[in-house]
Amino acid sequence: MTVPRLPPHSYNNERNSLGYSSARVRYPQIFKNLVEDLRFEIDSSANKNKDLKRSQGGEIIHKIQQLAKDLANDCEITAFSNDKIPGLKSLDESLKEFQNSTDGPHLKWMTAPWLFSECWLFRKLDVFFKECSEWTNFDVFEKLKREAFATSATGVYELVNRYKKLHDGKFDTIKDKEFLKIVYEEFVEISLFGNSTDLALLVNATPEELKSVQGSAARDKARNNIVTNDLESTWKRITSVAENGKPKRVDFVLDNAGFEFFADVCLSLFLLDFGLVEEVVYHCKTRPWMVSDTMVKDVQLMADDLLDASKFPEHRSDIEFFVESFNKYRKAGKISATDSEFWTIYLNYANIAPEETKYGGADLWKYFQDSTLVIIKGDLNYRKLTDDRHWPRDTPFTTAIGKLASSGIHVVSLRTCKSDVCVGLPKGKDEELCKYWKSLGNEFGETWSSSGKWAVISYSNGSA
Repeated sequence: MTVPRLPPHSYNNERNSLGYSSARVRYPQIFKNLVEDLRFEIDSSANKNKDLKRSQGGEIIHKIQQLAKDLANDCEITAFSNDKIPGLKSLDESLKEFQNSTDGPHLKWMTAPWLFSECWLFRKLDVFFKECSEWTNFDVFEKLKREAFATSATGVYELVNRYKKLHDGKFDTIKDKEFLKIVYEEFVEISLFGNSTDLALLVNATPEELKSVQGSAARDKARNNIVTNDLESTWKRITSVAENGKPKRVDFVLDNAGFEFFADVCLSLFLLDFGLVEEVVYHCKTRPWMVSDTMVKDVQLMADDLLDASKFPEHRSDIEFFVESFNKYRKAGKISATDSEFWTIYLNYANIAPEETKYGGADLWKYFQDSTLVIIKGDLNYRKLTDDRHWPRDTPFTTAIGKLASSGIHVVSLRTCKSDVCVGLPKGKDEELCKYWKSLGNEFGETWSSSGKWAVISYSNGSA
């Protein structure tokens, strides 16, 4: 049997790609913000080893600035060669695979595969901190994540109010399946469009701009822009499992902390309150990652921030009711958070497979066999699902995710489109959107898929 040739990866030197602008514009801005936040932390630190922390902080700033210069000068990406920090060996192996391929022995920043170079970049930044004793557990992105969440008050108030009203009336409606389906669809769409507050992309967004992508009016408008929508299939999966008395656990492979995670919690509480699932597990990053991604500690920080009246001064009773419900499920073990190194290495999600024993893929495969549904959030996770390749955009989702489609795992990708790869579109839809996007004055019509204006809900039942 002939194995079909895979399309090429997305590269940083493709002018019509988001990787091109990321390497030249977005990363330098992230470096600048990192240095500013580090200097603030150094100046405000009350650490008992303040002098050592200040000295090490200066070293980290120097390394970040040097990395920025290396990127600007299109230097070669080199191996980590560090066996002490988990996961780095996997990145070295991936680098070697690219070097042994048609990319040649010297992989440089401005011509490297986008997804690999981005994963390498954020792991390199993390290494700078892990190698310094006073900074090992410091999350350089925490301040930005929490500040951004505090700007999301408009969306937070609306959703806690909606949740309280729903809860007040649930015993009259819990047997009304049609009603439950409507509410389920709304909460999934809220979780989907929570990704519109991705900090890694909106590094210079004002609070007003962040607010503009939240709230019911924005969601109603955005609903028409879900270009692939398998929401019905996910509802059938959840309800069929719930009605047959099988294990009922939903897993979230999380993306951004702050408002997006808050939106994921809204969906979680709905599923638990109405008996559609018995357990929710959040799969987090093991380390600061991609600016805004969720770590286990960020789960508690979300609850802490909601209870801080200086950040969310209005609708206090609704907020407190929401947090009380969240904490009740956590205390009962029905909501929990875990992490894995697998999520912060380069490997695509076809490596969630029984034979992938080196970096956690086999453990995740075994664990997800008992999951009703694995909800995979956001754009980076979508790129890892599809290996960030130039798939024709009418390629079936189950083709692009490779072995994961026959893994026995039910997965759904909730993704606001913010990068080049996009699959599962009806025939002719990509051409239609390219023409429309170019008519608006954009140089490249195909960049509609990285604009954040469209979204996908793509499902695989694991038996392709």
